[in-house]
Amino acid sequence: MKDLNELIGKLKVEFAKRPELSREDKDALFEIIIREIEAFYTENLKLSPYEVAIFLTNKEKTVLSFACPEYMVNSGMIPVVSTEALTAKVYRSGQGFIDNKLENQRRLIIFEIIRTPEGKVLPLWKMMTAPISVDDDKLGVIEISRRARTADEAGEDFSPVDFQFLEKTIKILAQFIKKTMPDNFRGKIS
Repeated sequence: MKDLNELIGKLKVEFAKRPELSREDKDALFEIIIREIEAFYTENLKLSPYEVAIFLTNKEKTVLSFACPEYMVNSGMIPVVSTEALTAKVYRSGQGFIDNKLENQRRLIIFEIIRTPEGKVLPLWKMMTAPISVDDDKLGVIEISRRARTADEAGEDFSPVDFQFLEKTIKILAQFIKKTMPDNFRGKIS
């Protein structure tokens, strides 16, 4: 298990290497932070590749777009006002959720049919999600999912303990995203 304090220490070291954040330093640090957060959840929640998605909002707070997984970064945006997208609903409400029978949930599925770099279509069967915010500043949403060809292949259910872990840790890690998030974020890391 990857320790949260160890990750925080690592991120602080990255900041210390760049005491004056130029735009290039900020962009590079943002990429490091997103990848480290993605790896943190992948390891701790025993996820397969592509089961961590981080959506961040633009400066105007009108759309959400992918910061990870990397292959989805340029795949499109979700309007914050969307009534179909669960991500938008979580962003607006500020309330996360856990659902181990996602196939029963009415939702926007367009991003689920985008093929992975290996050429696979892996629908979402289980999900837990939480808002990413610092104080009252809404930055985005993190989604943790179980993806597979079929529901039977999707793996174990998420537990209330998993959900509490997600909510607690993303509140702490959000400060690092906020410090480095590009002012013009629109789904492109580099």
